[in-house]
Amino acid sequence: MHRTKPSRARLLVPSALAVVILSGAAAPAVAAEGGGSAALTERVASVQKQVEKIERRAAAAGPIDDLLAGLTKSLEGLLATVGGLLPDGVKLPPIELPKLPEIKLPELPDLSGLIPELPPVELPPLDGVVPPVAAVPAAPAVPAAPAVPAAPAVPAVPALPALPELPALP
Repeated sequence: MHRTKPSRARLLVPSALAVVILSGAAAPAVAAEGGGSAALTERVASVQKQVEKIERRAAAAGPIDDLLAGLTKSLEGLLATVGGLLPDGVKLPPIELPKLPEIKLPELPDLSGLIPELPPVELPPLDGVVPPVAAVPAAPAVPAAPAVPAAPAVPAVPALPALPELPALP
């Protein structure tokens, strides 16, 4: 029997490669050989710049932004999984989490003039200040171990009575 649905292989790809693939910047090698290779190279470079910009923004994000990004990624994966189970033509709407407003923190003023310069401090030598370390006392002598008493002799096993002889079989 033939399968009615094509298998859906799920692969993990790096984010930059995923953006390039999804934006259509990646083309077959045959297309790169023609006159459009320069345009394709520029397109790949612009997508790479966008990916780097997104990564820099994500690096500057705070813990709440990281949490929202993780939740968004988990929801997208869940929607993709559930969408794969649905019949063809049925699509689920995307779930969007609310965006946090960007807060610009005020810049700190230059505080370098507030800290006065201190004169260098010279420490006196520690030769006469620190008392000499006392000698380590000798360990006390260990007493000799007492002698082990001799073990008593093993008693003799009493002799067993002789067994009666069995009668001969007829």
